[in-house]
Amino acid sequence: MNSFIYFAPLQSYTTLPYYLSYAQVFNAVDKYFTPFYRKNKKDVFEYEDELKCYDGLNIIPQVLVNNSKDLIQFTTDMMKKGFGEINLNMGCPFPMVANKRLGSGFLPYRDKYKLVLKEYFSQNLPMRLSIKTRLGWDNKEEVIALTEVVNDFPIQELIVHPRLGTQKYTGDPDWDVFKEVLEVSNHQVVGNGDINSSEDLETLQKKFPHVEVWMLGRGLLSKPDMLQPGISRFQQKQNLICLHDNFYDNLKKFGYLEGQILNHLKTFWEYPLQDAEGGKRIHRKLRKVGKLDAYSEIKKMIFDLI
Repeated sequence: MNSFIYFAPLQSYTTLPYYLSYAQVFNAVDKYFTPFYRKNKKDVFEYEDELKCYDGLNIIPQVLVNNSKDLIQFTTDMMKKGFGEINLNMGCPFPMVANKRLGSGFLPYRDKYKLVLKEYFSQNLPMRLSIKTRLGWDNKEEVIALTEVVNDFPIQELIVHPRLGTQKYTGDPDWDVFKEVLEVSNHQVVGNGDINSSEDLETLQKKFPHVEVWMLGRGLLSKPDMLQPGISRFQQKQNLICLHDNFYDNLKKFGYLEGQILNHLKTFWEYPLQDAEGGKRIHRKLRKVGKLDAYSEIKKMIFDLI
């Protein structure tokens, strides 16, 4: 079954150089969502120089806010950069975020986020807004309340990871509550959560045949070619090597320093090595590497392993 595919944002992993590299190797993803931007301690948004529009790469900048002023400012900033769509994060589960009524910690406050949306859409800004959410912070009824609220606003789509914020990434996604969201929503609903193989995706496509879009995150990081089932082991290896080499080249093109490049390369291998036989042992060695010259030796070991 054919579906539209989105790449989920993961802090430190789905960087713009990684997305650009992925798109150069795999023509399989329709939207790439950035990790969230938020105001710093000086009350300003900070953006990388590489945050811009690229041909053939549909980047959706994500923002973490809980008031209309900041949401409008972020929208204006992204309009200046040429973007036509942004995403509001109402799903981040980590307590340092949620305790500030941000991410999934904003979900218990229906009247507050309703006011944010009302004030935002009253501006009639030429920007599409989607929302990424959990089922709630600690109550699954919160996602139904959110769905009912956004039915009254022209959002682009509602992306649902069917876990509570308090679960973080433990337990199983609750696809029964996801089904309830589908029944209540007037908008396109996107499914996200624990889609770690082409078989997982196919199972969900059959379970929810009317869902046209699925968002994948850790599954694509672990198996970048999971959307190309049936390819040979040799081609899988070549794809991963090509992705790695493109990523390395893009990091250099973007002006990353040696230490930054090395940290990104270590992060790159974290998910692909998890399931490889001997992968965890090599990753422990990789974490100890302090220079790119030494990384080259570890890289040979990894290429032999995969």
